[in-house]
Amino acid sequence: MLTDAWRDTIIQFRQIKRHALSLVHFYAFEDYKMNAVHFQRLIPPLQRLIKGCFFEDLRNVMKEEGQTEAQSLLELLSGLGEILKLANGYYLPLPPRCVELPVSKSLVVLSNPEGKSDKYYGCGNGYMEEGSHVPTLMIDEWMPSPTVNEFIETLKLQNPVKLSDEPTELFLPQKRRKWHPFQMNLVSKSDCYIARYALKNSQPLYFWVENMGRGDARYYKIPEYYLETAKYALEYKAQVKTTIKCAKIREDVIYVRLFKKLPMFEQKMAMLFCFPLSFIKLVEWIVPLWHYSDFIWILRRLGIGEDSIRWEGVEME
Repeated sequence: MLTDAWRDTIIQFRQIKRHALSLVHFYAFEDYKMNAVHFQRLIPPLQRLIKGCFFEDLRNVMKEEGQTEAQSLLELLSGLGEILKLANGYYLPLPPRCVELPVSKSLVVLSNPEGKSDKYYGCGNGYMEEGSHVPTLMIDEWMPSPTVNEFIETLKLQNPVKLSDEPTELFLPQKRRKWHPFQMNLVSKSDCYIARYALKNSQPLYFWVENMGRGDARYYKIPEYYLETAKYALEYKAQVKTTIKCAKIREDVIYVRLFKKLPMFEQKMAMLFCFPLSFIKLVEWIVPLWHYSDFIWILRRLGIGEDSIRWEGVEME
């Protein structure tokens, strides 16, 4: 059952975001020249605000284990390019700029509270009219990332490596995603899979593996931040069907339920014009109807066609 609390959450998000951007700007120019601002000056006042009664709905969708809501907010704003995250916990303000959406061609403004928020449901600062003096970026200039086809092509530009050790786990192209403990019979039956090698006192390593037969396999190293893209690429290559639930919940708004989370890059793209019902598990989204084509454009990057969408009714509480 879907409640309508998302409306209040959007209002609360806009409010706390304005506070965060203002704080970064205020401290950065405190001495009339721009200086990096340490998170210890930002977190306490932001956390006090978020803990207020007004932000209750937002707290419910931002609380992540191991960090405060204020920390999550700064991570989100830096991920969207609204502020710049530096080493050792420092932040800098960024100049205003617009991102042009791929199909609707709407201009979404970032790092500037002047955007028009009427009928805007994204995580930016609203829409900017054409002819403004704010620099404009195409969406793939703002968030460079490969489609599934580009990922596979780029991966194979590497020289494959040979590994004799058995991986810890295998990710196979299946409708229900899961990691399998290594088994030789699973490897022998799979043309292509992702291998995970757990390392002591270090991050695991991931490899795209192509089974050439007769015990021969080609291993291509996957950067960890492209792991989710690799999963979609593997499923696309194996023609694994993806299902997405969609429902119209207002004249101008639809509800979208994914059963697999989007890769980090596509999450950020979607946030330009959509709003997640949770910032922790980003699988449910509020999408304005006029940006449905922009949302489909994101799905197609991952090898998902419009025929994967299942339209149905949704109960409102």
